[in-house]
Amino acid sequence: MTVISSSNASPYDSWAQHLKATADPLRLLILRALRQQSYGVLELSQLLDIQQSRLSHHLKILSRAGLVTQRREGNSIFYQRQPAPEPWVQTVFATLDQWSLPDDLATRQQSIEAERQEQARAFFARHATDFRERQDLIAEYPQYAEQALALLDEVDTGSGHALEVGPGLGEFLAALSQRFERVDAVDISAELLEQARARYQNDARIHFLHGDLQQWLTTYSQAPDLLVYNMVLHHIPTPGEELRRAGAALRSGGYLLVTDLCRHEQGWAREHCGDQWLGFDQAELDAWATEAGLSLERHSVTALRNGFQVQCLLWRKHAGRLPNEQAEG
Repeated sequence: MTVISSSNASPYDSWAQHLKATADPLRLLILRALRQQSYGVLELSQLLDIQQSRLSHHLKILSRAGLVTQRREGNSIFYQRQPAPEPWVQTVFATLDQWSLPDDLATRQQSIEAERQEQARAFFARHATDFRERQDLIAEYPQYAEQALALLDEVDTGSGHALEVGPGLGEFLAALSQRFERVDAVDISAELLEQARARYQNDARIHFLHGDLQQWLTTYSQAPDLLVYNMVLHHIPTPGEELRRAGAALRSGGYLLVTDLCRHEQGWAREHCGDQWLGFDQAELDAWATEAGLSLERHSVTALRNGFQVQCLLWRKHAGRLPNEQAEG
């Protein structure tokens, strides 16, 4: 969305617009709900339990003040926070993020995330037999494997414990098993997980769990040395929140390896490949990871012949850098 502003507006006018935009409890709730999240108008109206017409009025005020912006995902429009243009707005956001959402909003937020995840699970269940063909419409594993493996070789944790979230058919698990004493693979798709399990039935190092990162965390108490999201983050309902959870799960000194699509405009990927998000900007991913207490170690991009680009990023959780966990959601 283009922010409505005047190039010759005085700082007094700009500040007045910001102050007006934040001088309303409902608009503050909207900004708090958009922490690391993107929502459509229908989702936001469900979350806040208000009519869409009323919500649109408040979103218009926040947009004009440059506090929220739109993100297009195919034919769908999502609202998200605008990166704070002025230090005092950053302070407002930081203050909001220390507050927990009201219990009823937090419950509805969890329901929206569950609905999105169910859509992803249902897609994979329907297309478990042709999953590879659909994924290959965008990027075949050999096209980005070298890139991902190069960053994997940068990981300096010893032969410890690796966890891959959403391994799909398990192409990357072999490389992890060669480098780590224990490898856990967790996936929301029971059908894909069974195919991966059959592929590695003789590899005692690899352990499989049906579920997501949250369920893995409730099952195991050991913090992994490496967390991997290999071409899966664009399927996850709330990627920013997922990286926050990943940062909290890693042990101090551990690594997060993410391979995913760069931001693109190929809307057909949502229908044909089950993508919830049309890739990500590096700055967006790094902002989420930084808030999760991680620092970027390496980044590389590979251009594919079909016009897509695959980025591979490696972050590390250094001692003394802890994720912002004062507030949930």
